[in-house]
Amino acid sequence: MPTGHKEDVVELKEKYAGLADQLAPYIGEYAPRVWSAYPLETTAIQQFCGMVEDANPVYWQPEVAKTSRFGRVIAPPQGLMAFNIDAWWLPEYLRGQVEQARTSTPEGKIREILASYGFTTVTVVGREEEYLEPFGPEDGHIGRDRRVTAVSPVKQTKVGPGVFMTYEIEYHTQHNERLVAIARNVTLLYDGTGAKP
Repeated sequence: MPTGHKEDVVELKEKYAGLADQLAPYIGEYAPRVWSAYPLETTAIQQFCGMVEDANPVYWQPEVAKTSRFGRVIAPPQGLMAFNIDAWWLPEYLRGQVEQARTSTPEGKIREILASYGFTTVTVVGREEEYLEPFGPEDGHIGRDRRVTAVSPVKQTKVGPGVFMTYEIEYHTQHNERLVAIARNVTLLYDGTGAKP
């Protein structure tokens, strides 16, 4: 089993030769925009703030928010991911559309290719969020533009051989089409079948 020595790196390169060429056409390609299941509303904002005990009045009190530099109620930016969680349940006649939107994408193709090499286990390594503009209940749904920006060469990790995949999500408001945030994510996709318990 490769141990990280020079000869083992060569072995990995030979074993996975051609992988980068298969992935290249899909790197940097955007998936079709996906919209949040529901428009961003005051109730969702207050429920999130209640869970994290955030008492900032610009999230709770319209009369205070109007006198702030924002001029309105806004959402806490750290709730970005929570506000964009897909619906827990959908009628049967809508599920196919959602599943197609998830899989028929450049990232879906990349994951299929990686799975063919055994890289089927996914671990989140990190996520960074950059907030560009405030957003809130007047902005409607939040749209997500997603793309894979990089896939590393195959590396031997403690859990098995795998790759580090970096992808970005750009968040846009439905009204006025404003780019309000960008999230950068790194995941490790690996083959853990030979890893020691």
